[in-house]
Amino acid sequence: MKSIQRDIGQITYAASQTRTLELPRNFAYRQIELHLDVNITLVESTAGVVLDSMPAQFVQNIQVRANGRDVIKNIDMAGLHRMNQFRRGTRPAIATKANTAAVATTDYSVSAIIDFEMWRAVKPIDTLFNSAQLATFDLIITFGDVEACFGGAFVGVVTVHSGTLYVSAVEAVGVPANTPFLVNKEFTIEKTITAASTNEQIQLPVSNLFRSFVLKTVSDDCHVNTILNNIQLKSGTEVFVNKRAADIRDSNKTEFGLETMPNGFYYIEMVKDGRLTESLDTSQLSSLEFVLDVNVPGTTDKITIYPVELIQPPPEVK
Repeated sequence: MKSIQRDIGQITYAASQTRTLELPRNFAYRQIELHLDVNITLVESTAGVVLDSMPAQFVQNIQVRANGRDVIKNIDMAGLHRMNQFRRGTRPAIATKANTAAVATTDYSVSAIIDFEMWRAVKPIDTLFNSAQLATFDLIITFGDVEACFGGAFVGVVTVHSGTLYVSAVEAVGVPANTPFLVNKEFTIEKTITAASTNEQIQLPVSNLFRSFVLKTVSDDCHVNTILNNIQLKSGTEVFVNKRAADIRDSNKTEFGLETMPNGFYYIEMVKDGRLTESLDTSQLSSLEFVLDVNVPGTTDKITIYPVELIQPPPEVK
C-alpha cells in the first residue's frame, strides 16, 4: 500500500453561503488538508475581540458526507485547527491578527487537517476511509459572514476582498475495496451555561466507541479557563473520568508536548496506549454524560464538546 498526495480543488469564499466540493472516489483517505487564504481590510474598532485562530471563522462549518446521507465529519475550522495541535504536538500554520486595530489590505491564512487515519494509534490505518464503492463523497463548506472573526462588542467595518479555501488529500492506494475499517466520526455538541452549578449535565450518544473528547470553554467570545472547575464522565454509577479541570490541562500540556496550552481547552483521552480496542465502548450502556462543575464568569458562557466516535464495520456475511 502506497500513498499519493494531490490537490483536489478550491472553494471561493462567499459570505454566509454553503458550497460543495465533490471529492474523488478512487482510494482510501488518510487525510484531507485545508488551507484558507483571505485578504481583508479592517476599519478600526473601538471595542471587541479577535476570535481564537482567526481567520478560521470564515469557514464556519465543515462537513464530509458519504452517499448523500452519512455525515462523517461535522466541525468548525477553528476547533479543528486547535485539535490538530493536540494530535500532532504542534500548531498548524497560521498567519493571524492579535487585536482589532485598523489594517490596510492584508493577507491572513490558517490551515487544518481532517483526519481519517487515526493519530497517535498503534495502527493508524485502522480508520482509513475507503471511498472506492461510494455513490457520492462531498466536502460541504459553510462560510461565515464578513465579521466572522471578530466578537465581543466589535463595531469595526470589515471588507473581505478575496478568500479561497484550498483542498488537498493524502490517500492510500492499493487497499482492497471490501477491507473493513472503523469509521472515524467527529461532530460537535454545544451548550450555553446560564448558572453556576456543580451538576451541569451534557448527554452523549451511546452505541458506538469513543476515542476521545475535547471540551472548549468560551466566555463572551474569549477562550477562558474560568468556566470549568471539575469534569466527570460517567454512565449511571460507573465513573470513567473524575478530575479537576486545571489538572487535566496540566496533563494535556505534558502528554502532547505543547510549549503553551491554549486557553479554554481540555482533552479527555480514552486510549492511553494507542490501541483503539481501549476506546470507551458504549454499546452496552444505557446513558453517557458529562457532569460538570461550572461557573458563569461572563454574560454568555458556552461549552463545546468535540467527540471522536468510532463506528465498527458491519459483520462479514458468510
